Amino acid sequence: MRRLLAAALVVCTRLAFSAALPPLVCSSGGPIGTVDLRVDPARNGDKPLPLRTINRLEEGEILTYRPLLRGKEERKGEVSLVLVPAEGVHAPEALLVFPAKDANQPQQWKVPWRVGLVAFVYGPSGLNVGKVRGFLSKDSDVVGELADYADKTTRTEALLAELSSPNTSSERLQSALQGFSSQFGVNVQIARNAPTDQQAVALFQALNPAIASYDPLSPQPAASTRQTAGLATMVGEMFFGSPVGLAAGGTALLLNLRALAFPNSEFRSSFSQSMPEDGLGLCGKTGPAPPHTRVAYLWATRIPNAGAPSVTIGQENSLPAGIKSPLPVTVPDEAWKYLDRARDWKLQPSNGKAVAVKVEKLGDAKKLELDLTGVPPGHYALQGSWDWDRFLATGAIDVRSLGDFKSARMAPSSQDRLIANAGKTTVTLDGGGASGDFEFVTKVEIEKLHDKFAAPSAVPFVLPQGLRRGPQREADLQIDTAGLDPGDYKLIVSQLDGKAHDVPLEILPPPPSVENLPIVVNQGVSKIDFTLKGERLDLLQKLEAPQVGAALDRAVAGQKQRRVALQIPPNAGAGTSFAIRAFVNGRSEPLTFANAIRIVGPKPRIAGLTIARPPEEQVQLNEHELPSGIFLSAMLNVEHLQSSGSVKLGCGEGEDLVLRLGERSGSSRAQLLTPNQVFLAFDTGRWPNGCVLQVSVANGNEGESAPSTLGRIVLLPTIEDLELTADDDASDSFEAGLTGEYLETIDKIGWGADRSQKVEGLPVPTADGGKEKLESSVPPPPDADPQLWIWLRNESAPRVTTIRPNQTKSVSQIPEQ
Repeated sequence: MRRLLAAALVVCTRLAFSAALPPLVCSSGGPIGTVDLRVDPARNGDKPLPLRTINRLEEGEILTYRPLLRGKEERKGEVSLVLVPAEGVHAPEALLVFPAKDANQPQQWKVPWRVGLVAFVYGPSGLNVGKVRGFLSKDSDVVGELADYADKTTRTEALLAELSSPNTSSERLQSALQGFSSQFGVNVQIARNAPTDQQAVALFQALNPAIASYDPLSPQPAASTRQTAGLATMVGEMFFGSPVGLAAGGTALLLNLRALAFPNSEFRSSFSQSMPEDGLGLCGKTGPAPPHTRVAYLWATRIPNAGAPSVTIGQENSLPAGIKSPLPVTVPDEAWKYLDRARDWKLQPSNGKAVAVKVEKLGDAKKLELDLTGVPPGHYALQGSWDWDRFLATGAIDVRSLGDFKSARMAPSSQDRLIANAGKTTVTLDGGGASGDFEFVTKVEIEKLHDKFAAPSAVPFVLPQGLRRGPQREADLQIDTAGLDPGDYKLIVSQLDGKAHDVPLEILPPPPSVENLPIVVNQGVSKIDFTLKGERLDLLQKLEAPQVGAALDRAVAGQKQRRVALQIPPNAGAGTSFAIRAFVNGRSEPLTFANAIRIVGPKPRIAGLTIARPPEEQVQLNEHELPSGIFLSAMLNVEHLQSSGSVKLGCGEGEDLVLRLGERSGSSRAQLLTPNQVFLAFDTGRWPNGCVLQVSVANGNEGESAPSTLGRIVLLPTIEDLELTADDDASDSFEAGLTGEYLETIDKIGWGADRSQKVEGLPVPTADGGKEKLESSVPPPPDADPQLWIWLRNESAPRVTTIRPNQTKSVSQIPEQ
């Protein structure tokens, strides 16, 4: 009854497995069949393991074969095993070929000694192995060729697996390519996303430059160069021993074995593709064989006979949760060669249950790729199985969550340095807490916002500790702002998972500049209104200075001048200086203008002013008037004047005359007589008529006195002669002829306020050209010795002159009034 139940259980299991077994699809060649090859240990309690993962195959262990069939499929033909003893084992035979057995039934073979290589042979039409031992004893090269074939099979299968898998990482693909190309003594790297023809040509060129012109996609006469469907197909064709593959460095093993070990057979190579439950899907060439020839397929694997490897985890031991990631390890070269045969990898936390993890060896790069999908963050030890024994890697692995960078921002001081068109600037990006861990960042780019034509550009960056070397809350970037306009931008931060995260930042305009600092304030002055001059003054938000109040007027875009009202502390003594902190739009830290406010001594003050009396003029000179065109002198009584000071004369408009004390400018000069007295000589002809001439004194740039008025400059006419002639036709009218200079200034003439006449004409030069003559009607004089009155232009009040007429007619002829 027990046997019946066990048999029924086996039947049910096989039926269930056959229903779940997917069809075998080969990347090259055609499907031969799916088989299960395992090793049953001699010790009790251990489960059989797949042959392809076995590291030590000892005497007494059992090799088992089971056909994996789909539905009503039957496995025709026979199967056999070829064993080669391990190195150093004294076996009666150099190569053992077991008798052929029915391929449609489970089979088993007992291992007679420690094995170094196993070859599985399948003949769909049966196998003729009767004369094999005789042939094998005649050729000692077969064992070496079979070992070489097993190595090539392993590398080819690894490459095909990566090329055929949609989930293969770039690291694993490159690793498989390097392993395959190393068979031919070359190193080739192929871009997986490149077109298939480019991939194939690149591989052919690397394998043999002599066939660099070979195009694997164009039809050619040789069967080996027919059109392929992709790189995986081409690799498989090379493995099957095409002329191209052999020319590139392949082995003639298949030809040797066909003639030597299996007479009357066409010996064909095969490679395996992984199937569920560790099944082997065998693929090979399925074309017809020549007449009277049996087809036999060979699949081989090397048994390394090595102990558990010594694995030490490298420094880059911080891995991102949820994705595949490489882990650098240190492993002896001989152990590394077979490390991909380790199985049942797990991550053991400090507390709790171990987590199964998929681990792949990355070629010769001394890295393991861990698939951390579903592995929670934590601190783990890495362990694996070597056949039926467990081994533990030295070191630990920290699985950490990838950063989301939602709070990442440019460090405030760094943001302030991002000035448009300033060139390359090194800045620090702050992750903003635990969610901003930069250790898994692989790329940083910058892109302008609100610009539909903007494209991201690469930003060089440096991680403080390096990639995958523990939490790093900040990263150093070098941003080149040359050609970047002020405005809003974003950093695009990409991690090992390929996802990008946006971090905002701003490219700032150049900061404000002030050209007219320092602000000089005289001691004792408590309030001052000052006009700042410079560029981009509208960006100023606020000014601060210790103990000083500062109030800016309203900002206007593009301002180059801006008023600021300052409140100075009353106890600020001469020699004191204050720094100004300027707060600017978009900047976190204020700009500092050192010594921006300087307190100097009191302003000089003109306490008294004495002007030398001008000479008597022909024309009346009013109070506070200075005649134009003459030299005058003045004495100034000045308080707080420095010996290096200066005197300024001017009208408030136009160019001022500045005289340094002790210096001369033309005929004008200023001389310091005593610490409080300044003598001043000047020419009034320097300034225009009507100018209100003012004088001030200054102590360099430390302050200027309030101006004092010297007087209004008046251009007076000079009259040398007045001829008065009665009009013969009108007894009440006279003609006046004036000779002199500057007669154009006269608007009216007469003998009093009620006896005047407007001058209608203009003066003309006299015959000698040195004088002018002005003729005008004038009312009759009031007496025989009248005194001339004149009115200057733009003046309503008359001026009395000392001029009296030289009469050509007797005064007695003047009618009495």
